[in-house]
Parts: sequence; structure tokens; C-alpha cells
Amino acid sequence: MASELKNTARAESNPPSPANFIDRLTRHIDYAFQPIVSINSGRCYGVEALMRGWQDTGLNSIDAVLDFAHEHDLLIETDALLKRAAFEKFSRLSFGRDLRLFFNIDNRLFSSTAYNPKRTVWALERYKLQPSSVVLEVSERNHLNREAGSYQVLEKYRDSTVQMALDDFGTGFSGLSLLYDTNPEYVKIDRYFISNIDNDRRKKLFVSHVVSLAKTLGIRVVAEGVETAAELYTCREIGCDLVQGYLIQRPTRQLSELRPDYPSVLDMHAADRRKKHETATSVHQQLDHAPALDVSMGMVDILDAFRRHPERSFFPFLGENRHPIGIIRETELKEYIYSPYGRDLLARKRREEYLELFVRRCPVADVHTAIDLILEQYSVAPSRDGVVITDDGAYLGVLSAEALVLAVQERNLELARDQNPLTKLPGNPSIERFINELKISDCRTALLYFDLDNFKVFNDAYGFRLGDRVLRMFAEILQKNFAMLGAFIGHIGGDDFFVAVQDEPYPAIAQTARRVLDDFRSSAESLYSEGDRQAGYLVGLDRRGRRTEFPLLSASSALLTVDQHTRDRSEYAFLSIITLLKEQAKHYGNTVSAASAL
Repeated sequence: MASELKNTARAESNPPSPANFIDRLTRHIDYAFQPIVSINSGRCYGVEALMRGWQDTGLNSIDAVLDFAHEHDLLIETDALLKRAAFEKFSRLSFGRDLRLFFNIDNRLFSSTAYNPKRTVWALERYKLQPSSVVLEVSERNHLNREAGSYQVLEKYRDSTVQMALDDFGTGFSGLSLLYDTNPEYVKIDRYFISNIDNDRRKKLFVSHVVSLAKTLGIRVVAEGVETAAELYTCREIGCDLVQGYLIQRPTRQLSELRPDYPSVLDMHAADRRKKHETATSVHQQLDHAPALDVSMGMVDILDAFRRHPERSFFPFLGENRHPIGIIRETELKEYIYSPYGRDLLARKRREEYLELFVRRCPVADVHTAIDLILEQYSVAPSRDGVVITDDGAYLGVLSAEALVLAVQERNLELARDQNPLTKLPGNPSIERFINELKISDCRTALLYFDLDNFKVFNDAYGFRLGDRVLRMFAEILQKNFAMLGAFIGHIGGDDFFVAVQDEPYPAIAQTARRVLDDFRSSAESLYSEGDRQAGYLVGLDRRGRRTEFPLLSASSALLTVDQHTRDRSEYAFLSIITLLKEQAKHYGNTVSAASAL
């Protein structure tokens, strides 16, 4: 804070003039790069260029620099200077060819009739960079003027294969309309919503809906400002594609400090790897590894590809780094192919022309994306060509409509095999997988075992039909109470149930468990006859065959907490403690018995 005050005081004492402003920028402005990383693999996907040295311009913030340029009609010149500085530095990054440069652009530029997007492409060519390697970040914080031709400017950028990101999503005044109008390739969720998302259910719900909407529209999601492992786990759980923040790396001016991959993310991903592997396997089995076209090809090569593959109605179209840009359909080329001079006309077209004429946006999904979300993307797409599948952004193959249906069917069959047929909850295979994955996870986890008290006597007295109703009732009560905690809920079999909750405070979990017991005891009373309810018990046979009075239905719970300090993470160790806790809870009845694993 002291250094910030010092910088502000220094800036205010030496303000720039319009005459020396550009010179000060040229002498003092530099860029720091912060990596944007795949949340699944830890591979560096791109870097965001963050302005540094603005204090020495005589202004007290980056916004003040851009505001000054705008007020004095210097914004276009300033933007060109800043891009050159960022592009030049990015071109020196040894592994930069495989990355994307995310560059913040001031929305007010798009309202100027003097602004020419081609100057950005020319600047890229100067540093031997491809347009497809740049993502321009349009901020939600600034207004984008529809009437001033702003969206035509964005389309010109897109025709040059420059992509768009909507920055600071959720903090401005026009988020959804801007998302709809700009149709960006990326949405960056603002740090405000990511901070403490693992402990804030409202934030988690909000971001989950944003991710679902983005996935449906074929947009990749970047979680900004991730600072803790718990935040990263939550962002991955709800489906974010990319992550950026201090947990990965702070912004750095030193190119040598950047890495092509970040193993720490891969290590954190290991705890969830089995689930991801199963999702990826389901997609892989139906994937068509179709050949692809790319921006290095001319129209003659593209026409030849359709000639050599007459079975293909379309081809995926890729940028220089194998990131999908869209698709090219045979039907849209036929008008030229079958006209007398059509082929000659096509052969003369430059890349910018055929990109605008023939390349169409299409649904794109990561191979780890849930089948349900891929199906949503496909269902709202304007065409029925299929969904392009990527792995860490790079093209992998295509899921056709038929393949997508087969993948969904296979997933449903797999779920059916693993579900309890009565309650539709995951069964023992899923429960065992979850417990085994705790061996490689350092998440704080609570394991709960629920057992119904006096269920056999009720089942004998009232029959299997009402007995099944009791089990379904208890499953619904578990789901109603634990859903807000993001719990895994399973049915072991009979009247035994399993619940696991990660990264939630112990008091909240224990309170929820007690509420489940209270709700069940109250709800179960309605299933008894009036006489049995008034008596408060049923008469049945105990284990020795003796007639005994049994209390009405209730439940007991064993609660075991596991954290990063737990040494023995074997399934045997967990089940041994849970068995003891369950016996203790059953002894007292309608109680939660808790302990921590050592």
C-alpha cells in the first residue's frame, strides 16, 4: 500500500501533456505476462499481457493512461504503440508459437471511424506472429456502442482469425447482452466471483450457470484470479476450461520465468483424474478423427481435400496452433465448383476472403466435457454438422450427431449399471472409487454412513412395498439436504447410505446430518397406522426370536473427517473407524457419532 501511495504521489506531481504523452509511453511502458493454463493438464495455453511502467508516465493508473489518451484524441496511436510493445515481447518467448496472447483493448476504439483493424494484423506480421495467436479482451466495464459500427469492427477481426474474449464478466452493466452480441470465443470470469468460491454457495451457483451457458454457446471459460487449490478444484468441478492467477504464477516481466507447462496443476488434477478419464474415454470411443484444413492452405488445396474425401460433407478448419476456428462445408462451395469459371474464381481468393465467405462457427468442446453439456451445445447450434472436440484447445476429432447419441447411450448404460435400481443413486462401484481416490487427494473430506434404525421390523409388518417407499423417502431427504453442499450421495444397499462432502466446514456438515435424521423421523411417522403411531412402537421378533417392542423408524449416522494430515488413507482404515462409529450411533439411536481419521 505504501508503494502504491508513493507511485500515485509521484504521478500527480509530474502529469503528462498531450505533446509528450506518446514519448513517455515509448520510454517507460513494458509488459508483464501472466500464464493462462489448462485446468485439466496444466499446459500453458496462453499469456495475458499486463501493462507495467504506467507510473512513470505521470498518471496514477492504467485506466487513467487510457482515459488521458481518449480525452486528447490519442487512443488509436496509444493502442498501436501498446500492441507493438506486447507483440514484440511475445515474439521473443521461446515456446510462444504454441500459445495465445490475450491483450486488453479499449472498447472506445471501436467507435472511431479512423480505427482500422488491419493495422493490428500488419503489426503481427511485422513480428512474424499469426492473427490466430491473438485474443483481444473486450471488457464488460466499458460500454460498447452498437450504433457506431463496433460489432462490424469485431467481425473484421474475426475474419482475420483474431479471436475475442469477454473480460471481467459479471462486474459490468451489460454482461448478457454483450455476451450475446459479441459472440466471443472466451469468457473470463472476474476474480470477484472466483475468490472463496469453494466456501460461497451463491458464487458457485452463479458461476455454474455462466459456465453452462458458455458451454452451450461453444465458448471457453477462463477463471481469473485463482489463488488457492480449493478455488481451482471448484472451478474444475463446475467446468471451467482455463485458469489464471497467483496459484499458477504471478505476472512476470522475465520471459525466462514462464513455462510451457505447470506440473503443480497436473498434480492437483490427479485427485480427480479417474472421473475425467472415464468422461474422456466415453467421447474417445465415438470420436471421428477427421482430417482438418488449416489457415496455411489455399483454396486449391481446400477444393482438392473435398475431391480426395468425397465422403466428407465438411472439414474442421484450424488456426496455426491447431485451435479450431470453424468448419468449411461442401454445400457452400458447390455454387463455385459447378459453374464454368467458379474454380478459377476460388483459386484467386485470398485467405481473408475465403475465411469470410466459407468458414462458419461451430460447437467446440474439450474432450473432458460432460456428455450432457456437449449435447446441449449441439442442440442449440444452427447446423447439425456435429461438435468439434479438442484436447487442451488443440483439435482432436469430430463427434457427429450419430456418434453423440451413441456416446450418450453408452454413458446412460454405464450409469444404469452403477445405480441402485430403487433409489437411482450411485452404487458400490462409485462409492469404492470415491474412497480410493482419497488416497491421492489432500482435500478436506467428510465421509458419512447412514443406517436406518428398526427398518426390518417395519418391513416385516408393513410389507416390501412400503419398505421400498421408506428407502426412496430417505434418499430424497439426503438429496434435499446435502445438494447445497455439493455432496456425493450413494446407496450401499438395503437401508445403508453413503455421503461424502469436500471442502465444507465441519459444523455445517454435522448440522446437515442431524437435520436429515430429524426430517426422516418426522416424515416416517406418516407411514404408520394410527394405532402404531399412538403406541410409539411396533412388536416384532429380535435376533433371538423373542417378541420385543421396537421404537418407530429413525436413522443413525457415522461421520468421519479426513484432512491433509490423515496418514492412513486406505479403504480398510476408513471403514474400520466408520464401523465403530456406526455401532456407537446405533447404540444411542437417532444420533450422529463423529471422529477424525488420524
